[in-house]
Amino acid sequence: VRERVKKRAEKETWVKKEVIEAAVDEVLKVIVERVKEGDEVYIRGFGRFFPKKRKARFGYDLKRSKKIPIPERVVFAFRPSKKIHVIKEE
Repeated sequence: VRERVKKRAEKETWVKKEVIEAAVDEVLKVIVERVKEGDEVYIRGFGRFFPKKRKARFGYDLKRSKKIPIPERVVFAFRPSKKIHVIKEE
């Protein structure tokens, strides 16, 4: 995704490739940092990134035929905006 954004921005704008790379990398870095801190990041017309809590559960070890506990954890989640959903359906 990162490479596609960089290539498209380079074709459609007059901005140098290095500047585009730096901007894209910085935006992604900020999004990841904020979500790791437990905050939500909303980009209008695109969607929101947020931390999502997964419940503790049991998995199954096929080699040993045992149930193994999988602890509760927080994962990185994304919910697209309604505009993205409309594009997806077309």
